[in-house]
Amino acid sequence: MPDIVVDYELLNDVAKKARSLKDQVQAARESKQEYATEEVGAGGVSSAILAYYSIWKGSFKRSEEKLEKLGGLYEGVAKGWADWDFRLAGQAGKQEASLAADLYKTQKEIWDDWQKQVADGTVDPNDPHAPKPPGERPGEWTTDDGHGNTTTTSYEYGADGKPTKISTTIHTNTGLTATDTSNYHPDGTYDSTATDVYGNVTTTTGNSQVTESGDDKTTKDYFSSVTKSGDGKESTTTGTTTSVYDSITGHRDSGTTYTTVGPDEDGEQGTVQGTTHSSVDIGGHEVNTTIEVKEDGSGTKTTVTDGRTEEWTSSTAGQDSGWEPSEDED
Repeated sequence: MPDIVVDYELLNDVAKKARSLKDQVQAARESKQEYATEEVGAGGVSSAILAYYSIWKGSFKRSEEKLEKLGGLYEGVAKGWADWDFRLAGQAGKQEASLAADLYKTQKEIWDDWQKQVADGTVDPNDPHAPKPPGERPGEWTTDDGHGNTTTTSYEYGADGKPTKISTTIHTNTGLTATDTSNYHPDGTYDSTATDVYGNVTTTTGNSQVTESGDDKTTKDYFSSVTKSGDGKESTTTGTTTSVYDSITGHRDSGTTYTTVGPDEDGEQGTVQGTTHSSVDIGGHEVNTTIEVKEDGSGTKTTVTDGRTEEWTSSTAGQDSGWEPSEDED
């Protein structure tokens, strides 16, 4: 199956232009239609102008409606893909902060141990294979494609070197924006507030506990969130995430199971069971697979591999079978 490549910035721009054209057509339809001979000249010009608007005003109105629908369609697709992309970017930012914190802690421990051995005189301080100093702990990353699309993630750390706050802001040149701020507390609890491209606000609370065994660090996270839309609709999501990090290879493997209760795209109340598997290595190679199953057993599977997206649908999604490539609706 070929990769799905969606330029949601282009789609959002087309949506804006369609609505702009609709406004121009509306302005023309509602503009002055009766002119005196002194304004436009003799020869029946004023009558011709009035006749023109009388004949075409219905077509103008229908064009406005179609342009508005076209704008809504493109905007909907653009925001849908952008929302998915932004959520992955937010998750990646948090993983990056955790990876950075773990790597910095490991490198500092190695460096401190080396310095202790140098002080004890048990190693050669000029050894060319000596470990490198860890440098400054990273506090912010910003990506800018040069076209007005930016992602900025900032981190704050506690005395133990663990992240205490992670904030991400994503902004595109056509005005799509998403923000996410998470606060982490010493007892393992955390809270976050996120606003997506639709303006929906999600607040989340959770409890994250860490255990270590050999080179592996396992984090188990229990979370509950509430999403409120601009029109007052509300949905809740509860779930568990288990993440295993290998301090030697830098590989992180995560799995999430969750349940969402609330209105679907048609406003119908329902329950969705979801699972997500994510893996990321120190080289930045990342794979995310999400399966969501509705109450009737149907659902979708979405896989994102280093930014490339594939999506399938199935009437037996609950059995993880019967997948067919997703087709756009007419």
